[in-house]
Amino acid sequence: ISFCIGIQEALGLDILVHGEPERTDMVEFFAQQMEGMLFTQQGWVQSFGSRCVRPPIFWTDIHRPNAMTTREYEVAQALTTKPVKGMV
Repeated sequence: ISFCIGIQEALGLDILVHGEPERTDMVEFFAQQMEGMLFTQQGWVQSFGSRCVRPPIFWTDIHRPNAMTTREYEVAQALTTKPVKGMV
């Protein structure tokens, strides 16, 4: 996160993003943080272009036990005085 913020500040950008280094895939990232979802080890599916993902399997009621992106946003914002976009 620090590396991504540093590059954007060096480029003189007005609004920064944290770079999302923790994500392998947007769907998988969020689904892994929710309860009630499972993933296969070898069940890769082509999502677009040459990109493949492991789609979640819903096996019970879905719920989110904790905030999903608050920590990353807070770390990024603490590294700069410029605004940092939050992610959903």
